[in-house]
Amino acid sequence: MAQQATQVLTISVEKEAWELFEVGANEDVVVLAKRHPDHFYVQHLGYLALYELTGRATIQAPKGISNLAPLVDAIQNFELGKTGEAVKNLNLYFQTQTNPLCFSIIQVAIKIYFRNEAYEDAKEIITRYKKQKNDLSFLKEELICSYYLKRYDEVIKLFRDNMKLLNDSDIHKLVGMALLFLDRHKEANLIFENIPNKLNLPSFEEKRKMYDSVYRNIAELEKKSSSLGHKDLEDMGFAYLFNGEYGKAEKMFLSLTAKLKSKLCNV
Repeated sequence: MAQQATQVLTISVEKEAWELFEVGANEDVVVLAKRHPDHFYVQHLGYLALYELTGRATIQAPKGISNLAPLVDAIQNFELGKTGEAVKNLNLYFQTQTNPLCFSIIQVAIKIYFRNEAYEDAKEIITRYKKQKNDLSFLKEELICSYYLKRYDEVIKLFRDNMKLLNDSDIHKLVGMALLFLDRHKEANLIFENIPNKLNLPSFEEKRKMYDSVYRNIAELEKKSSSLGHKDLEDMGFAYLFNGEYGKAEKMFLSLTAKLKSKLCNV
């Protein structure tokens, strides 16, 4: 009877801890972990909760074995700059289909996967979470993954199916470039001419003329590109684009979009 009571208590504590973590009650999870110092699962969940609160690994990873251990190891390796090992830890966790998923776990996973440019892994777990939870929170990240994987048809479909949720200038630039690579130039022009927060833009030909002066000085701008601001770099990107140098335009827009990726990595 005593053994049965202990098992029931263990299951109850794990369930309580997970439910708190799942809804973002991280302070309560940390408190619960302090109350159960010998419970490995709750200790690991407490570590994940504290990481959510602070954004960094502020304490030594708890010992012991639980199904959450690979996530703890992933964060430890990520904080030590061992992103390749962190990706392996994440993959180990996600290989077990019964391991639970929630918003914060996917968010941390995307941060680690993006830092290591493991877009295939990131896309797989985003798709799994979206289907399992019927949650569209990571559409932007999913589109970025598809773009970097050069799956341009997927980029276009995802964008068109979720236009209201992807009304973002950086995303529009990626969609425009994807259309260019699919040789759908007229559609790409429409995307570029209607980038969010840029109302009443001129026609394609007018815009090409508008960037002529930038293009005439492109060689000089290239020499000092490392010191140019966001607006000047964007002007260079459009100058390339409207003069048919799509490869250089893509490179420039990707360098600007890398700032978005960097922001995602530091969530």
